[in-house]
Amino acid sequence: MFSMNVCIPLFVLGTVGLQLGLSPVEVVLGAILGNLATTVVLVLNGIPGVKLGIPYPVQLRASWGYRGASIPVVLRGIVGAGWYGIEAYSASLAVLMLLLYALGYGGGDPVAVASATFRYVVVILVPYVVVATLAVMRGLKAIARVVDLSGPLLLAYFVWLTVYLSGQGPTTAAVGGAGVLSRNFALYLAIQTNFWATVGLNAADLTRGLYADRRGLRALVIGPLVGIVLTSAVASLLGYYLTLYTGLASPTPQEIVLYRAPGEVAVVLGLVFAALAPFTTDITANIPALMNIFTSVLRASWRVAAVAAGVVGFLVAPWWAVERGPDLINYVAAFTANYGLILGPIAGVMIADYYIVKRGYDLRKLYTNGPEGYWYREGYNPAAIATFVLSLAVIYGVSYAIGDVNVVTVGGVGIPFPTTLSWYIGVAVAAAIYTALAKLLRIG
Repeated sequence: MFSMNVCIPLFVLGTVGLQLGLSPVEVVLGAILGNLATTVVLVLNGIPGVKLGIPYPVQLRASWGYRGASIPVVLRGIVGAGWYGIEAYSASLAVLMLLLYALGYGGGDPVAVASATFRYVVVILVPYVVVATLAVMRGLKAIARVVDLSGPLLLAYFVWLTVYLSGQGPTTAAVGGAGVLSRNFALYLAIQTNFWATVGLNAADLTRGLYADRRGLRALVIGPLVGIVLTSAVASLLGYYLTLYTGLASPTPQEIVLYRAPGEVAVVLGLVFAALAPFTTDITANIPALMNIFTSVLRASWRVAAVAAGVVGFLVAPWWAVERGPDLINYVAAFTANYGLILGPIAGVMIADYYIVKRGYDLRKLYTNGPEGYWYREGYNPAAIATFVLSLAVIYGVSYAIGDVNVVTVGGVGIPFPTTLSWYIGVAVAAAIYTALAKLLRIG
């Protein structure tokens, strides 16, 4: 959990908090509250993985139907693809920046190095995707070996850099704070919540390898509390102060290292850690979720799914949408703020089905393709599908009523997204609606 959580975009959240006018206390509070909410859902959805040893696509069969499980698998995979692209871009940015710096590009001028990096990052993106694909194809043991050290090293490096730069004196003063009841704080809370609301759905993919007893359940609780909640608060605060100390307008963590790390060795080490950390997050959290689409829905082999995921990851990486640091910060913030709309209702259905409607699953029925299993109507659970649609309607209705809708332009077309409370509303409303519909339709 710790190594998966510590990635470059995690430190970006501190920069986003500063942009929104939050104080350091508000940044930490938003990180704790948002990630604690995510952790509750992660633990609840992870328990079936511990007890039954089942992956996310199989777990969904009980609540969505044997065939209907493909719907949330695809939706979660799409979000995973977006994060795969962001992390791949972040790592490639660090690698190319490191190479240009080591070669003395532009006389070693940080401005020249950063500018060239954003222009030509796609050159590194291709080999990054290839290496990530090969790592995933080798399986979970290879993944475990890779993730052990990169997260701790990156966090330790940024702790050291923050302490060092604090002695140089901040170039910008910390802001007074927007207030915890402000829309800016609500938006920041949504971004922090959605950041790991992704793994809150497919937690079973990670927890199914734990001991199916108290040891596994204890690890399921302690892991996210330390690795996600506490670490997110620390990393967000570091990102906040590093942005202040750098004095740049919305710098990426890679640029912070390039511009302000003291000496060549410090710059090189920082960029190496910045390249490795996104890699570990991709192969642990993002690529497997995307691969579920190909293995579970399209019935592709593991190797074919890994290659297909690599192609998708390259295409969705924002090399075509980002030209400078602030563009990447805004891209990450906009993406993270909006997808809670679809993740919240899925989580609500999963939790209500396991803990209220069925109170546990029959392992045999989970693997039975037909009426003897979790089949419902032609393999689809109408209660889950109806709940998802109704939950979206409620989220939009509430958001329009309180004036909390953000229009995102995609390809010249404006798409309205509820940006702050959508995940929270989705979880609660979907759980209530699904429970009612399951009773009405006699699903149990």
